[in-house]
Amino acid sequence: MKDCLYSRDTMSIYNSTKAFALGFETKKLKYFGLAAVAIAVLVLLAIFISTAFNQAITARFFDNPLDMQKKAYTLLEVKVTNITQSDAKNVRVSVSARDNAIFVGPAHKEIKILSTIGHGQYRKLYFLIMPERDVREGSYLVDISATINSKVFKKELELIVKPR
Repeated sequence: MKDCLYSRDTMSIYNSTKAFALGFETKKLKYFGLAAVAIAVLVLLAIFISTAFNQAITARFFDNPLDMQKKAYTLLEVKVTNITQSDAKNVRVSVSARDNAIFVGPAHKEIKILSTIGHGQYRKLYFLIMPERDVREGSYLVDISATINSKVFKKELELIVKPR
């Protein structure tokens, strides 16, 4: 069989260690493919993390839990960040209590308008939060929403109240 023109020792394009006629081994192509997939996953993860930490609304109560024996109100600080792609005008920020036992300003809902916020910029607003005098002990939800360039962003915050 050694006189035969084609032997097993001959390299061909069908050999399992070569791919195409470019000289790349299939094992190396697998590694390049895995590296490309890993890079794509890292890029998507970076986008997800940057979006998760770059929020349009962040908020906090100055006093939480609110001890009504010490203080009958608290302030809610709302930081609104323009995470849209362009400057925003007439940004509408709304804060409302889900339970009628909590007042936001003079009523159960308060709306403030920010004239402009540049792309990537933020503004802080403050809202007075006052439970009724005979409020029961427990947690109360406050809803916050901001409309920036026709996009609505929402956040929910929990206030814990300890009555008199």
